[in-house]
Amino acid sequence: MENTIPRGNWLGDHTFRTFVKEVAPLRFGSWSLAEFERATSGLGWELQDPKEVAGQVWRRFPPRKGPSAGYGTLIADASEPERIRKLNVRVVDLPAEDLATAAGFIRAAWWVMEEELGPPTLWGGDSGPWMLWRRPDTSILVHSHDEGEVSLELLPAATDSDSAGSRRSRGRWRGAEPADLPPASAPGSPDLPGTTWEQVEKRLSETLRSLDHDTPFFPGRFILHLGHARDPQRFVQCWSQDLSLVVEATGHLHRPDAADPARMERNGWESSRSIWQRRFPDAMDNPAHAATAARMLVEELRHLGIDLADLSYDGTMSGRGRGFHLDLPDLGIPRVHHPAD
Repeated sequence: MENTIPRGNWLGDHTFRTFVKEVAPLRFGSWSLAEFERATSGLGWELQDPKEVAGQVWRRFPPRKGPSAGYGTLIADASEPERIRKLNVRVVDLPAEDLATAAGFIRAAWWVMEEELGPPTLWGGDSGPWMLWRRPDTSILVHSHDEGEVSLELLPAATDSDSAGSRRSRGRWRGAEPADLPPASAPGSPDLPGTTWEQVEKRLSETLRSLDHDTPFFPGRFILHLGHARDPQRFVQCWSQDLSLVVEATGHLHRPDAADPARMERNGWESSRSIWQRRFPDAMDNPAHAATAARMLVEELRHLGIDLADLSYDGTMSGRGRGFHLDLPDLGIPRVHHPAD
């Protein structure tokens, strides 16, 4: 238990804030092991001997001779053991008693980071929500994972948005200003893999599961449109509302002939003021809701006469006084921005 970081008011003694102030100015050049040790020598950090773990080389810091806010692991690829990929510092190491406590830990870390470094460049999620700050030579990532533990990672500044986070799950999402997102592929682009409606439904389910789980942590709200890349009237949409997920067959307002009431009701839709919707309460805690929502949305896209070659998405993520565009790298369909009227 010597490496364990206790729960409790872990920000009360400003340990984490002090740690952020220590690591923010660090510059590691080309991220070689020698440069890392030189940059951190003034902090008194001492590395243990390397150990190979699943194709990577890990170098741990012994207790009291490493990062003050937690315990750290320096990680490199086994093929380049002297070239550092990242430093991971576990700052909260025990599972939270409940989801509210877990959210409190990660939000507290983000608030400290925002106060010390300003607004983050990227939000995202895969095995838990994260924020990333791009700094000269070094990016800093703070994320939650595995039942509420919290890690801070130092990464090379060139780390792209697809590499941030753990990449252990599908359904990744990224939120940022358009200039900080990867270029969008055009419909029919050879960069996009061939796909089927069944694959779209599966990937959409995975994406909604991640968004449903991660968004309340910020706290934030997402809205996602799926439809015809060149016909803004043929689309469906979904959004988060507190811990719930709402889906809407919006395109039937413009193509009412496609909305057979008996079929819609049979498939779980509810009519309200000529709008077909369905609300899934507590979607954050129930992954099955994402699968049902994805099935309903995909079926209505097909009834709106949209070909797979024309299918695209557009979305936003908002919260904490920020508004970002969504990038969904695992969805497998192009991102096309439709400006608001």
